Amino acid sequence: MPFFKLFTPISYWLLIALWSCIFIFYVRRIISKKVEGKLFSTLVIILAIDAFRTLFESVYFGAWYTSLVGFIPKSIHDMLVRPELVFIPKFLNVIAAVLIIFIVIRHLVPEEEAERERQITYLKKLEKEIHERKQAKREREDYIAKLQTALKEIKTLRGILPLCSYCKKIRNDKGYWEQVDKYITQYSQADISHCICPECMKKHYPEYVNRQAED
Repeated sequence: MPFFKLFTPISYWLLIALWSCIFIFYVRRIISKKVEGKLFSTLVIILAIDAFRTLFESVYFGAWYTSLVGFIPKSIHDMLVRPELVFIPKFLNVIAAVLIIFIVIRHLVPEEEAERERQITYLKKLEKEIHERKQAKREREDYIAKLQTALKEIKTLRGILPLCSYCKKIRNDKGYWEQVDKYITQYSQADISHCICPECMKKHYPEYVNRQAED
């Protein structure tokens, strides 16, 4: 028997086996509800419809050509070749196409739009979160910079200050002796305001003190 005469029925029955597996896979996914998301569920239903259509057509024409080869009774071919039966796979193709178009218009397109809106909303939320994090990072960096600047500007007097017992000058880090007011101004944030204490006022300006007492 020529190879090409056998190839057609063999290819049809191979297609039948493959599309049976595909169709069963889709049906099991739908029944078990393992498909996540309405959009993906709708796609699986469409694929299951197309798989059933292809499987039925493969079985019909597979039996047709297998009967022609002689592997099954010739009467099967004579039956399948009748116009009222040939109409069945063609009609099934039309029904499947109409059903798929209906599902696409009724469910798939709205689900795609809803999914697109969800993605846009998620992206906007993500962009907002990224912007807030960048803003918080900038504020934190500015705060750290201000703290570092403040630390650089802070001057404190620490440790033991060598003070002359007579002239009251202070020895600085370089070994030079400076007036107390100059030293404090240089190494702290304090400003010096000169005045006279009551004891020194009595000692150096007694007449002024006496005048105030008389008044």
